[in-house]
Amino acid sequence: MTKGFAATSLKDIADELGITKAALYYHFPAKADLARGVFQPFIDDVDAVLDELDGRRLAPEDVLAAYAGALLPHRTALAATLRDPGAVADLDLEGASVRWLARLSALVGHGEATAETRVRTAVAVGGLTRALVLPEMADERALAIAVEAAGAALGRGTTAER
Repeated sequence: MTKGFAATSLKDIADELGITKAALYYHFPAKADLARGVFQPFIDDVDAVLDELDGRRLAPEDVLAAYAGALLPHRTALAATLRDPGAVADLDLEGASVRWLARLSALVGHGEATAETRVRTAVAVGGLTRALVLPEMADERALAIAVEAAGAALGRGTTAER
């Protein structure tokens, strides 16, 4: 699908998959349903991981590693959202991102999501999320490096504490 989600028809998708358009329509009556089927699982997985972490007092790097671990199996879908934001127009990915950032800020700040924690978490999570779609992420060492770099973006303590 090189022409983007909006310009790609269900027939194009069916042809690419080698199935009939009717078979595709049976499972996905509209393109929005197909998009939800592809992208909703990674939203659900991140929400589930954050639910598991809620209330726990973990090292920030452990929180970031859990977040990365939830997204890693969905690298292809994640990359598609970065390449073609129109593909997720029917999903509230922006709302999910805002929700995740608030929850991650609270987790890495151990319940105190100060302005500095929120900014540092946004930088850390943004960089980590973007790194997850790099080809290098097939190597476990690269993932550890990405989590370490994201942890470094969080810094140690607030500016006032330094």
